[in-house]
Amino acid sequence: MNRLVYERFGSKNGFVRFLGHSLLAQIGAYRRFSERLPESSQRLVFVCNGNICRSPLAEVYARSLGREAASCGLNCKDGFPADPRAEKFARIHGLALAAHRTVNVQEFRFRDDDFVIVMEPAHLAAFRTKVDDCHQIVLAGNYCKKRNPYIHDPYNCCDKYFDHCEQRVMEAVRGICG
Repeated sequence: MNRLVYERFGSKNGFVRFLGHSLLAQIGAYRRFSERLPESSQRLVFVCNGNICRSPLAEVYARSLGREAASCGLNCKDGFPADPRAEKFARIHGLALAAHRTVNVQEFRFRDDDFVIVMEPAHLAAFRTKVDDCHQIVLAGNYCKKRNPYIHDPYNCCDKYFDHCEQRVMEAVRGICG
């Protein structure tokens, strides 16, 4: 049972958060964070915790689909490379993360018309606290085929979950880019 939880949800906490956010999503708690798609002229800005796993992959994948995109992290320092597993995953999918360097959300230069995409419901409040509440903001997981507003941080997780999470990130980007 533990192995299944770690491979499918990243951790026991990830499993509990997944279930909790699934229930909240079913009663409509996150509906307003998925009701729209970005305009073709809007820059997509992907936000996660450390800007080394989820958001940099989303950024380069969105760019490969022809969209203007950027990424930043809520809890990171500037200038660090992407996680080696994220680089490997990207490379397997024909994407390059070697040039990526982390950017803290408070150092990032947002534009008025940015379309902000976060990976977890907790990021909604953190973004509003650290940046503002003027930007359009959505939850990436709400754009997956099996909608769930919570995409667990794969940083300290097993390789199988890491790949599962990165697949969900790519699926979300496809849903956002239409």
